[in-house]
Amino acid sequence: MANSLLRALSVFFLLSLLSLSAQANQASLVQLVEYIGADYVNAVADGEVVSSAEYAEMQEFAGLLAKGVAALPSADGKAELLDQAEALQRAVANKAGEPRVKELARNIRTTLVNVYGVPILPKHAPDLARAATLYQSQCAACHGAEGRGDGPAGVGLDPAPTDFHSLERYDSRSLLGLYTTITQGVNGTDMAAYGDTLSQADRWALAFYVGGKAVTDEVAQEGKTAFNTLPGLKAQLPLNAVVAKAPADVLKEQGPKAYAALGYLRTEPDAVFNKNRFIELSAHKLTQAEQAYQAGDLTTARAAALAAYLDGFEMIERQLAAVDENLMRDAEHRFMAVREAIEHDRGQAEVDDAVAAARAQLNRASAALDTDGLGPVAAFSASFFILFREGLEALLIVTVLLAFTRKANAATATRQIHLGWLTALAAGMATWYAASNLISFSGATRELTEGVAGLLAALILFYVGFWMHNHSQSQKWLGYIKNKVHNALDGGTVWTLAFVAFISVYREIFETILFYEALWAQVTEATYLLYGIAAAVIALAIVSTLIFRIGMKLPLSLFFRATSVVLLVLSVILLGKGIAALQEAGTIGAFYLGVPTIDWLGIYPTMQGIAAQLLTVALAFFLWWKGNRKIPAAS
Repeated sequence: MANSLLRALSVFFLLSLLSLSAQANQASLVQLVEYIGADYVNAVADGEVVSSAEYAEMQEFAGLLAKGVAALPSADGKAELLDQAEALQRAVANKAGEPRVKELARNIRTTLVNVYGVPILPKHAPDLARAATLYQSQCAACHGAEGRGDGPAGVGLDPAPTDFHSLERYDSRSLLGLYTTITQGVNGTDMAAYGDTLSQADRWALAFYVGGKAVTDEVAQEGKTAFNTLPGLKAQLPLNAVVAKAPADVLKEQGPKAYAALGYLRTEPDAVFNKNRFIELSAHKLTQAEQAYQAGDLTTARAAALAAYLDGFEMIERQLAAVDENLMRDAEHRFMAVREAIEHDRGQAEVDDAVAAARAQLNRASAALDTDGLGPVAAFSASFFILFREGLEALLIVTVLLAFTRKANAATATRQIHLGWLTALAAGMATWYAASNLISFSGATRELTEGVAGLLAALILFYVGFWMHNHSQSQKWLGYIKNKVHNALDGGTVWTLAFVAFISVYREIFETILFYEALWAQVTEATYLLYGIAAAVIALAIVSTLIFRIGMKLPLSLFFRATSVVLLVLSVILLGKGIAALQEAGTIGAFYLGVPTIDWLGIYPTMQGIAAQLLTVALAFFLWWKGNRKIPAAS
């Protein structure tokens, strides 16, 4: 069991490193293509080379871009991206005009983001006040106090420091490109890399700060009005679009109003990080799903429908439940109906109706979560139930196991169980840190992690439950424990129990932190959020104390039987939740039934989940019956 755990953790971290490498490569390509589009004018004019050094750099970067695209993982659209990169390389070699190179660079950036997604996003609203201070200490010497490229240390540099007030350069650069430049620097120039000296939050703040310097007050005001009044504009400019799209792209695709709105969001990023961000993301993904289905692209439609729920609505479920639980449940069913209509290919009319119904529920959710944010009562309730609900299952498992090992006088096993859940806390925090700072975890990846962990926990709990049940029937073994001759558990069982403690806690903690991050952005008084956490901790402590004390007072044989039943019931619950998580991640299919959701029992309205739970219950009864037939022989 220990070796299996180590192998599982090794695979997880290997996949994390591979994912990080792919994301870094993609971000570098965004940086390269934007740099070519913005600086080509300094290398070639009217078909003639005006700077040999700049032109050599353009050729080098175009070649690196083509190689980087070729190294990207296979995906629908990669062939088109390769053609575009090769076309840009030829255009640079042939000294094509600046408009042609800019057009090619813009097309590559758009295709790159559309095919492979945005490799990294800021997790919180950038602190522009801190960015202003950082800019003066880190950037002003070269770029100038106001960002016009006229700093004293920049005199004579080739290429010259960027003038962030240049409208032409502003139009060509996305915030993602600026962030990548700040993080990695630019080879062959005096632009240093700050990836090791500044936090991710500070680098994003600087990207927003310098990326908005060319936005005039008039454009920002026009953009604010458009963003807050034009129907559908918020859905067209979610966070990923604000970060990944250059202003010129937005102007070409969506028009001058959206262009002005993008400028406003660069100067006032809080507007795109408000509490409605997840609702707007859901609405945007629903539209994508509907359009993809209409185009016959079922794969994209399924992915967008999943993202509409997992990356958007699910993140505000607990907050909405604190205000109107019925509305939250109904919205869940509407999103499920969208996924079902697409999954079973039920035709455009039914998909359109399902999307319209889900969008209507999003509008009601937006109205329920008014612009003033969650009040004290709602914030306290949401905070309490997030921690209590997510932590209760893990607490039950760990407490029952500790009571069992204490009853068996197995001190080594008790220590290993403590080690298991403490390690899970550390691993969960590390995973959250990686998701926030190193690796972009989608909602589907989050659900996949929880689903696999849930199934593992269910399998092991089922095994441990019957192990306890079988030993509860053995008078010889019970006497052995009572006499406390030696440690009551062997090494393999100890590691099994430790792994159960680990996986039970780990599957809960990562998602719990993400829920609290979403809640934090929506409360008006953070104090009540902390009160909710404190109340949940107290409630969980009371529950664990009661379970432990009751268990210690029960007769040994009865305690073992009761413990085995509790673990078997928990295994059925975790099985249902694990299958539901894998269905939400799109890993396994879902055939929906007209039965209610009973979340605390892990019962969800899908044939696959309910059938698996019923089979597990039937297997438990069979094994119980078979074990009882052997009692006379065993005693």
